[in-house]
Amino acid sequence: MDISAILPVNMGNEASSSLNDDFSAQTPAGDSIFNKPMGARTFFRTPTGGLVCVNFIFDPKKPYGEDYNMASVTQDWMADLRDALTKQLVDEKDQVPKIKTLEETIWDQMTSLLPKETLAKNLFSDKAQFEAYTSLLKANVTKVFNEETALTEKMRTEKYSFSFEIAIDAYPQALGGNNEKRAERTGVLTFNISGIPDGKIPMPEVSEDNENNRKSKKRKTQESESTSNSSKKVKTSDAQKLINDLALKDAYDSATVEQHKNFPHSASQFFEMVNRWFSSVVSLRATKLEKDRNRNPLYQ
Repeated sequence: MDISAILPVNMGNEASSSLNDDFSAQTPAGDSIFNKPMGARTFFRTPTGGLVCVNFIFDPKKPYGEDYNMASVTQDWMADLRDALTKQLVDEKDQVPKIKTLEETIWDQMTSLLPKETLAKNLFSDKAQFEAYTSLLKANVTKVFNEETALTEKMRTEKYSFSFEIAIDAYPQALGGNNEKRAERTGVLTFNISGIPDGKIPMPEVSEDNENNRKSKKRKTQESESTSNSSKKVKTSDAQKLINDLALKDAYDSATVEQHKNFPHSASQFFEMVNRWFSSVVSLRATKLEKDRNRNPLYQ
């Protein structure tokens, strides 16, 4: 067996999106795209029938202090969020230590700086040295495995609510005028992850004004239903025609439908999925806001 084949390889990870770039984006005229609060939520179903709710709110007017998490400082904000949630849910004995021992640091330096062939032919030709290295690898992998297993189980089964706030410190600030007191800096992203073991999706509270607006919209919807039905029928018939052309009607009619987003096998996969969802939502919302702005004569 080629010993060099088991040496660590830097797989490389995709860096999280730049929050400062995302939320500080401006139009060619210099106006902030995210000049009003925006947010979204999504749910993951767990194997036990529960839910994990992921949501975020960006408030351009929320102030932050000098000790806040800042988008310009963190290298990977999603990893920071995961670490903070791990501290809340996982027992300390199952958490991976963040500071390496001297022995681990020495091995990291040797395996990263020396060519693999050199390590295999010289250092690892000594059985005792090789066993010391593999023992260290096993110990580290065991720690990571235990933390991952514990975090995945806690996220899937327990009731919790965790929020992580990050200051978007590149967000354009309003001019403070001639006030002697320095104006508060604003622009905070709040990310929330909640465990809902009973699987009941929380419904938004409806105020009296909102309820009246909802009823008004419902009436308008009913009034326009007759005109919209024709277009819906066209769309439905087009889809149905394609299904018929492909001889898939029986398959579609008898199919078991799977449409829910399930919590993945591990917490690591969960955070990767959440990062992609978040980036997609922000990108689409920015595009929509920019289009709306261009259509609005007030911004011409």
